Amino acid sequence: SVSRLLYLLQQETSSTELRTECAVVLGSLAMGTENNVKSLLDCHIIPALLQGLLLPDLKFIEACLRCLRTIFISPVTPEDLLYTDATVISHLMALLSRSRYTQEYICQIFSHCCKGPDHQTILFNHGAVQNIAHLLVSTSYKVRMQALKCFSVLAFENPQVSMTLVNVSVDGELLPQIFVKMLQRDKPIEMQLTSAKCLTSMCRAGAIRTDDSCIVLKTLPCLVRMCSKERLLEERVEGAETLAYLIETDVELQRIASITDHLIVMLADYFKYPSSVSAITDIKRLDHDLKHAHELRQAAFKLYASLGANDEDIRKKIIETENMMDRIVNGLSESSIKVRLAAVRCLHSLSRSVQQLRTSFQDHAVWKPLMKV
Repeated sequence: SVSRLLYLLQQETSSTELRTECAVVLGSLAMGTENNVKSLLDCHIIPALLQGLLLPDLKFIEACLRCLRTIFISPVTPEDLLYTDATVISHLMALLSRSRYTQEYICQIFSHCCKGPDHQTILFNHGAVQNIAHLLVSTSYKVRMQALKCFSVLAFENPQVSMTLVNVSVDGELLPQIFVKMLQRDKPIEMQLTSAKCLTSMCRAGAIRTDDSCIVLKTLPCLVRMCSKERLLEERVEGAETLAYLIETDVELQRIASITDHLIVMLADYFKYPSSVSAITDIKRLDHDLKHAHELRQAAFKLYASLGANDEDIRKKIIETENMMDRIVNGLSESSIKVRLAAVRCLHSLSRSVQQLRTSFQDHAVWKPLMKV
């Protein structure tokens, strides 16, 4: 039983091998259903595992961290459990130097448990930036990727972190340059997307100028590439949402994005699901995409809203895209609240055009579904 395993894990008389085995078995249980994780949490597994990290044996520490990682990435685990004892974060920072496994698991724990400004501040104040930066050049892909994810959540809507990142260098290379290298087409998609998110956050925080070549020539084109129908649904959603955020307040970036790779036409594909046959190789994927198709529509509305925020010509192009007004009207009455809000946002952006208000908007009686929203 779980309580027996936890008892053996914590018993000082148990051999290190036995305690390590217990941590491994508990980690396997945590990979099961959400109910499994709930019952482990009810048995106070987190304090027991955190206590285990104080022992000297590296294999045991790695087994405890692996189990903690699995528990913390579960949606049923409250992130705050990581922050209840201030000494935990400092100890985890210290363990980062022990092995590539401690690096991978700890970065993964941090990136999953960093939700909002309070968590960002705690991690930042404990030296997260300095401790994690050098992991971006690790020989292990998994470590590099988890470190990158950490920076992506630490910098999100956080000027303090973003301003710090700009001036950090690893092996004589500044972080923005390292992120740009990770954006290149030959890198795995998740690495391209995550580094684009880091650079986007830094740009929005004012740490990188909007006319900097790393934004105009690297980040923006990378995010547009993610909107292609060859990409998986999740990648298209994340790409469009990140791009919408990047260009939201800058008219020049909106203009550049609007003429990159026929983006406005490409977004019309977000309303035609399922995605292209090339991306769907099995029936499970098809089923998944049908269930999540509303996320594509929401992302497209958000990006159209950002694209059309300032420029009259761009608005005209968007409104003239096939069935655009019908799509907005349909979006306003969808069951998903997120899609409805994104459609309202899109409509609000496009309605800044007096010309369009008099024509397209009247023709499509957009006000009817709006009254219900």
